[in-house]
Amino acid sequence: MIQKRYTDPEKLISNIDELELTDAGEVLIYRGDQWYGEVTVNLEGKEEKFEELKPMIADAAKHLWEMDLIAQRYDALYGDGRFAFSYEAVYICLCPFDEMSVRYYGMLENTEFDVVFQCDGDKLLLKRIGMRKNIPLNWDKNQEQTYKGSGKENG
Repeated sequence: MIQKRYTDPEKLISNIDELELTDAGEVLIYRGDQWYGEVTVNLEGKEEKFEELKPMIADAAKHLWEMDLIAQRYDALYGDGRFAFSYEAVYICLCPFDEMSVRYYGMLENTEFDVVFQCDGDKLLLKRIGMRKNIPLNWDKNQEQTYKGSGKENG
């Protein structure tokens, strides 16, 4: 079952002026609540570039829910369809070559894995989910995965 998560505008921090760097080198982009934990962007040693990276961090925050929906849709087609009940996003890494990696932790079992996206213009392309690598571009025949503000909803 696909659930629209990480959409609460009161919990989402996507305004550049509200982004704050923690001592741990992370930036909070989604405030946790009783349903979902906090989600941060891990700068992985690039703390000195925080100001320069703010637009990318805000962009990742704005599209957190879309990345989560894509991962859930992939699981619905090729997994057990229980992604939303089994895993939650914990942090995002800004990777080289216009990629973003979302780290998920298991809620029912002790596990963690990455879901990697290629940012291609206005689209998010799923590249890897856990051990499944080199996912074909046409994995979802009805792919309408928009990235930069078309207003279309997935799911």
